[in-house]
Amino acid sequence: EVGEWERMQQDAGAMSAHALQAALTALNVSSPTTGNPLSEPFPFNLMFQTSIGPTGTSPAFLRPETAQGIFTNFRRLLDYNGGRL
Repeated sequence: EVGEWERMQQDAGAMSAHALQAALTALNVSSPTTGNPLSEPFPFNLMFQTSIGPTGTSPAFLRPETAQGIFTNFRRLLDYNGGRL
């Protein structure tokens, strides 16, 4: 079972949501905190979506650590532009 667990850890990124759910069920994986069964896997995006360009119609995706600059620099940009953005 340890070998199967290690193989699944290596292959988890390439598995479909259905295959991952089947593997987790077969290995009887549950929440370490509550012992409850895990919910079904679902796709999600950790990237932060924003708009770029003069019209703001072009989507762009930023990593969370780079996207924080949008928020931390907002006040400075607002002051620099005379209260208008």
